[in-house]
Amino acid sequence: MVTSPPTLSPSQESPSDDRLVDPEQLLTLLGDEYTRAIIDALGTESLPAREIASRTEISRPTVYRRLDRLETAGVVEPTMTVDPDGHHRQAFEVVIDGLELSLGDTAAQPATTTTDIASPITLSVLSDST
Repeated sequence: MVTSPPTLSPSQESPSDDRLVDPEQLLTLLGDEYTRAIIDALGTESLPAREIASRTEISRPTVYRRLDRLETAGVVEPTMTVDPDGHHRQAFEVVIDGLELSLGDTAAQPATTTTDIASPITLSVLSDST
């Protein structure tokens, strides 16, 4: 039976549920195929970058760059894990439950809309409230 390694406290305080996310930055991140593959590999697990690179077949430098950007955007959070042999390793986990994207005021727009949207883009990050 395999048990997961113990987890130490994150190296920094947990972001609040009221965090502000730059919609343009987050959409750019999510538009990147490597970023999407990394988020998909993480799923609900906490994994070290080496394992993410192995599962996605993305180079470790690319994985680290995308993880850094995802951390800055508040999508992933680093934690320290202790391997059975005593080595400490940094692992990453997704800390949001999902995203909600709305383009303008959809309630005020008729059913047939044009591609000319004058309203701003709103992006909400849904976080676990525990």
